[in-house]
Amino acid sequence: MNAGSDILTAGVKMVASMGVVLTLIAVMLYGIRKLTRQRMGGGSGKSIRVLENHYLGVKKSICLVGVPGKVLVLGVTGDRISLLDTLDETSISDRLPENTPPSFGPMFAERLKRFGRGRMGKDDR
Repeated sequence: MNAGSDILTAGVKMVASMGVVLTLIAVMLYGIRKLTRQRMGGGSGKSIRVLENHYLGVKKSICLVGVPGKVLVLGVTGDRISLLDTLDETSISDRLPENTPPSFGPMFAERLKRFGRGRMGKDDR
């Protein structure tokens, strides 16, 4: 029985140690994510927007990027970004669709918030 309890104790220690390591990794990832959002200006008032993106081939695309007052036409490859043309924002804004669907990231975050609020409301009862 002594050998069996030693194996059980070693197994519990191993699982606990793995839990501590995974928790530390999760905390570090959360901290890094928070830090990069602060440094990159994760606020909602972004002045640079990708208006459209058209893929031409593997790692090749043409992008319309809106900056205050101008729209840049960029050629993007795997190792380079080239300015192809500069357009006035007023001339291109008529042709771009106003109601573009939201990207997956913000939509998923909003759903998670709603799910969390729903769970919090059920637990409070």
